[in-house]
Amino acid sequence: MRLYNQNSTSDRQPNERSSKRFGLLRLFRNLDNVQDWLVFLLCIVLIIEMVLLVVQIFMSLQINPDFKQITSDSLFIFILVELFRLLAVYLEKHHISIVVAVEVTVVSVLREVIVEGLLHMNWVQVLVICAFLLAASVLLFIGAKIESENTERHN
Repeated sequence: MRLYNQNSTSDRQPNERSSKRFGLLRLFRNLDNVQDWLVFLLCIVLIIEMVLLVVQIFMSLQINPDFKQITSDSLFIFILVELFRLLAVYLEKHHISIVVAVEVTVVSVLREVIVEGLLHMNWVQVLVICAFLLAASVLLFIGAKIESENTERHN
């Protein structure tokens, strides 16, 4: 019993190989379009969430202002804005920007530090956060340099 076909790809007609290749290209192109639509829908969901958060912040200011929660929600809006920027860059260039991804991460960490309060953390957590922010800064610098070189190369 043979596990493979005796006819190799070199024995096939050129039309058969090219039609299968074009079929795969069409399939990947369609999957790429579906992925673009999913990212676009995520952008819409992020905008809706940001609007709902802004409404919630204004409602909480009128009823019972809890400034820690308002600060947390406001900083979360900044995170959503950065995520929206990340998705917009993906839709435009079809790649994830390292710089924007690192910025989202830094804003998320700083949000937690601000909401939790630096005085309420032990020194090990503060040291780890400082080391993480230092590593993110280095990655941000390297990512910005790489992206600027790629931009110069394409121009």
